[in-house]
Amino acid sequence: MTDRPGLKRRLHILIASLISLTFILIIARLAIPGTPVTRVNVWGIVVCIKAAVFLTYQVLTIYKDRFKRWASPKAYMVLDIIDTVFWFALFIISILGASGGSSAGSKALGAIVAILSLVLCGVVGFLSFLCVQDYRHFKVHGVTLAATKSVGDEETV
Repeated sequence: MTDRPGLKRRLHILIASLISLTFILIIARLAIPGTPVTRVNVWGIVVCIKAAVFLTYQVLTIYKDRFKRWASPKAYMVLDIIDTVFWFALFIISILGASGGSSAGSKALGAIVAILSLVLCGVVGFLSFLCVQDYRHFKVHGVTLAATKSVGDEETV
């Protein structure tokens, strides 16, 4: 079995970094003169904030003992699947928004945001695949794969 908690931690760090970068680039794109402030261009900010809230819930309930009582493998699975769909939608909408810009900088940043959205769709999609596996394991065995691995490690020490 792979080091699933370590892999998920690395994925959470990567996703948080990409969300931050995407949010900054969307704000920078809106600040460029010639970029229309429309729903198409502002929607990316909402997607980034939503994804950051979802990720904050997951990180707090997984890694902080104080919040573990709200941890739910089913919620992680559902939130990551929703996130994957939203990142793909942002990819499509970013392409539409980039074509509507009048300056070259706005179009370039729109293309970069579209590429980052597609990358985030893939990474969050992989994380949702891991969460689906964890949820299936939880339904059968009553514990998550991370808890199973930590119990197995304690027995061998």
